[in-house]
Amino acid sequence: MALIFGAALLGAHFAIAAMSQAPYNPVKLRLYDETSSYLDPYFAQNWLLFAPEPLADDRGILARARCENGSVSNYYDVTTPHIRAVQEDRFFPSRISRLVTSNLQLVNDQDPILDRLRSNEKKDRKPVVPLTSYEKKTRNEAVQFLSRYALSQIPHACGGDIRSLQVRMYVHELPDWSDRNSPKSEAKVAVQDFRWVKLRGLR
Repeated sequence: MALIFGAALLGAHFAIAAMSQAPYNPVKLRLYDETSSYLDPYFAQNWLLFAPEPLADDRGILARARCENGSVSNYYDVTTPHIRAVQEDRFFPSRISRLVTSNLQLVNDQDPILDRLRSNEKKDRKPVVPLTSYEKKTRNEAVQFLSRYALSQIPHACGGDIRSLQVRMYVHELPDWSDRNSPKSEAKVAVQDFRWVKLRGLR
């Protein structure tokens, strides 16, 4: 009896997992919330293991602080040390790097339709559709999180007398996979400076 019950549970699990990867259909849409709540976060399906896409860029953040006396510190690399620590601890790595990465993506996350519309408007030199209130709110929350994370990594800046903090995001765009070993290939680096955030807004 226990064997039959266990087989039924296992079959139900694989059925739910398979349905989550099926094309959109009325059943999948109707049960989407229930399926996601069951699979996330431990059983989430990601088929990139079988068809991986090479990373297109390498991104991270730098941070600098404005001191109580008005001076501004140099930029500190606040992501590379943590990534190195995660790579050295494969069995029990910290999850904070995923939170940083997801917020870096949220900074420039746009609705696909609006993104296409804005791209076309830029090409036609027309006024670009402004950011929606949701996009502004999402970006503001992402910058706030990244600033709070950066502060936790550089408490020693300004001798501890930090008044405000600024985060700089860098995106190192990698060459196409087929050209990465070519000496003629060039990688581009784009930077984006966020607003200064006062310390009292981060604690």
